[in-house]
Amino acid sequence: MVVMTSSFPLNSGFREKIQGSSARERGRTNKLSSEFAIYVHIPFCMRKCPYCDFVSRTVDRSQRFQYLEALSHEIANSPWHDSRAGTLFVGGGTPSELTGDEIEKVAEALSTTFSFAPDAEWTIECNPGTVSPPSCDRLLELGFNRVSIGVQSFDDRQLTRLGRIHSSQDAIETYQLFRDAGFENINLDLIFGVPGQTSEEWLSDLETAIHLHPEHLSLYSLTIEPGTEFGRLRDQGLLELADQDLMGDMYEVAMDTTDRAGYQHYEISNFSLPGFECEHSFFYWSNSWYLGFGIAAASYVGGRRWTSTDNWEEYLRGAAKGSVPKASEERLEPRKAMAEEAILRLRTSSGIVASELSDKYACDFDESFGDSVDFLTQHGLLDLTDSSIRLTRKGKLLFTEVWAEFLRAEP
Repeated sequence: MVVMTSSFPLNSGFREKIQGSSARERGRTNKLSSEFAIYVHIPFCMRKCPYCDFVSRTVDRSQRFQYLEALSHEIANSPWHDSRAGTLFVGGGTPSELTGDEIEKVAEALSTTFSFAPDAEWTIECNPGTVSPPSCDRLLELGFNRVSIGVQSFDDRQLTRLGRIHSSQDAIETYQLFRDAGFENINLDLIFGVPGQTSEEWLSDLETAIHLHPEHLSLYSLTIEPGTEFGRLRDQGLLELADQDLMGDMYEVAMDTTDRAGYQHYEISNFSLPGFECEHSFFYWSNSWYLGFGIAAASYVGGRRWTSTDNWEEYLRGAAKGSVPKASEERLEPRKAMAEEAILRLRTSSGIVASELSDKYACDFDESFGDSVDFLTQHGLLDLTDSSIRLTRKGKLLFTEVWAEFLRAEP
């Protein structure tokens, strides 16, 4: 377990202290014109999971120090310093592997470069078994007010199949540690469609999670990505995959079970108690601006989208010089940006307001996607009202077909 040591008393207002000597005092003026989200990638893992295609690796102490130095330098040299950020999400990898002083280093770089509202949502991802009472206290002290725990399953057999190194008991104890520390906004990640998993086992996972009463649940179907260990096993015919009918049954079990427990199904894979929707994710789903820091992190500003290099040495060299190489970059023309936002917004319970998208991108939504909306509505996948376009229950189950239809119609 990682124990984060504290260098000053708890509840000392870290975020406010740091912002008192922020970059604003250095006279910088290059600012974004609206609030944006910040994502910080911590690519450290104790062991790579066989289904994971995120950029992560095991590192020694020296490599970890080098990465955090480079990351802090990249943040401090952002061309959008002094801008006001709406949310922060620190993901990985396993950010909870960091010590308290290491997380403070990242938090200080962020808070001296950007401004945040005192109650801004700060989320950090944690894996079960990687925190202690002092480390939970330290995270709260540093300004984190939301935590996302990578439980994946409460069944030890499923955890073994997923290559996880924690146990069900570790997950429950980790949840309780954060609760005891005073965290009032906790998300649990769960995966369904694990090889060999039954609907009954999935229901048991859901019931265990709901019994803990987290504010938020993220429920994902297992996706087999190329280049992962599971991907290679699938290609060799050595991986038993759940069929689509079973996956659909499991998804419906999730929708019904969470609904009975009072959770709102506000996005395809996300469920929350009222008022606890993930604010950070809405920046993505509304095609709003976001900045990514760290290896392979993605950013989107003013119609321009780019991803930083996923090469370790390239990232370290570039960040040290204040300019991280890009793995990809593109500028979205208005119709393409509108299409992407339409697909993203359809994932949410709010859906699409066609007139708003037309005005935002100065393009006629009905001209581009009217035929697709009519087709999907006739087949029961969309619900069309005077004010909005939303997925039906069938549309949620068949969202890949909805997505494909919008891509087919994309100008």
